[in-house]
Formats: sequence, structure tokens, C-alpha cells
Amino acid sequence: MATITEKRFHTPREAETAFYAAFIKRDIDAMMEVWAESDSISCVHPLGQIVTGRVAVRESWESIFRNSPDMQFMITERSRTQNGEIAVHIVEEHIRTKGEPPSAPMQVTNIYRLTEAGWRMIMHHASPASPPPKAESKTLH
Repeated sequence: MATITEKRFHTPREAETAFYAAFIKRDIDAMMEVWAESDSISCVHPLGQIVTGRVAVRESWESIFRNSPDMQFMITERSRTQNGEIAVHIVEEHIRTKGEPPSAPMQVTNIYRLTEAGWRMIMHHASPASPPPKAESKTLH
């Protein structure tokens, strides 16, 4: 199993950029470089169970990369909060695969911690966005 290299993310935004670049390329080593070297890291893929620990997180990404077509992402930032050594990014992922219409957006929370190796992801939680509320229909008499 590969371990973190000397790549240092100086900001949570740099770590997030590297996360999505690895996702697009389906590069497991680059993906795991973003994650903290800790068995307490966690990941929840859309409609999936929580996956905890480096081995389980790596295996979950390997499965996604092996079983998914090429994807394009458009990320819409919703909020970014940083307090000391923790940063929380809430984004909306719009994912498109070749020849398919865009899927429903995913609501995502990415949490980063400042470690001795720089900023690293400790949690990724993605779930389908709820459909927009329907406009109230009025009966005209």
C-alpha cells in the first residue's frame, strides 16, 4: 500500500483541488496522498455506508475508480469554514459522464485537518441533493 509522499498542501483549498484532480484522473495514489495518515479517517459515498480507516477508504476509492466511467466535475462552493487546524468545505458536485446528461447534484462535506505533513482530508461525505421544492400550486376558481 502506498503512503503519503512529500507532497505538502499548504491550504485546505490546495488539498481539495488535489482531491478532485485525483478523482477525475482516477489516480488512487494521488487520491490517498490527499488523505491523512490516520485510521480515523472516514468516507461516505453517495447512498453508501460509512467507511473508516486508510485501508477501507483506499479500497472504496479503488472500487469506484475501477467501476466508473470517465467523469467531469463542476464544483459549486457553498461554504468554507476554517478554525485553527480544522477546515470544513461544503460544495455541490455536478458530475457528468461521457454521453450522458448531467446527474443530479451531490451535496458534499469535505473536512480537512492541518497535520505535520500539511493539510489533509479526514472526512468526505457525499449524498444526493434533495430535489428543489415544488412550487405551491394554486387552484384558480
